[in-house]
Amino acid sequence: MSINSKNLTGILLAGGMSRRMGSEKGTLSIGNSLLYQYPLAVLEELCDEVLVSTCDGSALRLDHQKVCDEVKGIGPLGGIYSCIKQSSSELNLVLSYDMPLVNESLFRLLISEIDDYDIVLPGMPEERPEPLCGIYRKHTAAAMEEMISNKDFAVNHLLTRCNSKIVPISKEMECWFPELFLNINSKEDLKRIPPGFGR
Repeated sequence: MSINSKNLTGILLAGGMSRRMGSEKGTLSIGNSLLYQYPLAVLEELCDEVLVSTCDGSALRLDHQKVCDEVKGIGPLGGIYSCIKQSSSELNLVLSYDMPLVNESLFRLLISEIDDYDIVLPGMPEERPEPLCGIYRKHTAAAMEEMISNKDFAVNHLLTRCNSKIVPISKEMECWFPELFLNINSKEDLKRIPPGFGR
């Protein structure tokens, strides 16, 4: 599938509570930029429209439309669901704002694998797929709505309700990076970022 930014909406998930960090983790400094600016830059490069899942976001310097969860307190599923409903695109690139090592090359790979799938996610060998880093078609909102009505808020459960594909990520791929899917949830996690990373 050819990449056209006008066919893609980026969804930055920035609604986490940062309980383990004790403060707004998105504003942590990595190199010369803030944590959230790395995944945001990936979405901005690939997408004509970017939506930010947050009910506040006052600490984040954002020029994009903010979308508050329609159903609060149900975790990432609520953010993805609410943003996809607001999206103007069939294909939606979802990325959590605490995953700074994810790169454009990874999403280009996922886009090339979309075919007729509803959801395409990456996954390391012998590990679970990454539901907060992938592509979701707009019509998956219907399955999410059903899950929410059933009080099932696990994003991974959506994979069995939709036509999903997991793309194995290996060292031979251009998108490979040590700890590519690292989530920054604590100050200790910052120490796992490879030396020299950050612009």
